[in-house]
Amino acid sequence: MIYLFTWNSSFLIDDAVKKWKNQFIEKYGDFNLLQIKELDENILETLHQNMLSEWFMWEKKLIIIELNSDLEEKIQEFILKNIISIPENNMILFSYPQPDKRLKLYKQLYDLSQVKEFDSENEQDVEKIISARYKNITTDALRLLIRYKANNTQKIVNEIEKLSILYENIDVNHIKNIIMPELEENIFLIIDDILNKNIIDSLKKIDTILNQVNIYAFYNNLIANLRTSVFIMKLKKENRSQAEITNILWLWNKSFLINKKYNINFEKLEKIYIDLVKLDKKIKSWKLLWTEEDDFRFELEKCILKIA
Repeated sequence: MIYLFTWNSSFLIDDAVKKWKNQFIEKYGDFNLLQIKELDENILETLHQNMLSEWFMWEKKLIIIELNSDLEEKIQEFILKNIISIPENNMILFSYPQPDKRLKLYKQLYDLSQVKEFDSENEQDVEKIISARYKNITTDALRLLIRYKANNTQKIVNEIEKLSILYENIDVNHIKNIIMPELEENIFLIIDDILNKNIIDSLKKIDTILNQVNIYAFYNNLIANLRTSVFIMKLKKENRSQAEITNILWLWNKSFLINKKYNINFEKLEKIYIDLVKLDKKIKSWKLLWTEEDDFRFELEKCILKIA
């Protein structure tokens, strides 16, 4: 029997796999359980033997295989070739978060397996999942942590686990004073400020980030994420549905961005994006090649100030 646990929530998939694993061990023991976290050519022979053979004197066997969309084509072909010959008592569970639905591997696994999809697309989903598991964090603190960690359930859980060691109850001040948003997560907060014309707040956050990271790394990350907001707003102007926008832009667990409301129109957003991209053009055309970081930062902040 073949099972496929998939879709956009790595946290929910991992949690479901752990439950299956524990239940199987309780019933059949761990001797007839194999879990493969990283597939490479060195393990293919072992996997082949385990997939196609049955344990002597054992009723069932469970093989858990963790997949990702970066697997070599040879390994993908190996999986598809062998799963059609699996003995009846062998259960193969594929854990495949964030799949590339265009791949032959995904399409055939989807057709051959009993599929269970684990979907967590927006902040409300994550808040519901986390609040059901952790009663020691206030609603406001959890919502702030979700923003700090850009809706990444696993990162949110990790932070709550660490804070729970020190504090019986977690409030907003614990998040503000202890948790440092990572670069990508902090970018979302800055973009929220920019697109809501909270310019002073955005510049304060930029100042904090630039004490920790290189300005060019920050700039590239800002451009990449702002581009997503530009295309979301453009597609919304075209009256595209949320599902269409998610698929076109491959948003996955960032699809919550579609429903965000901002105090800026598309024309203004497009203008600031173009202005920021022009800075990159100046760098590549040597016009800013010898500019100090402070000068580059001045040009970047000048683009943002134009919104006001």
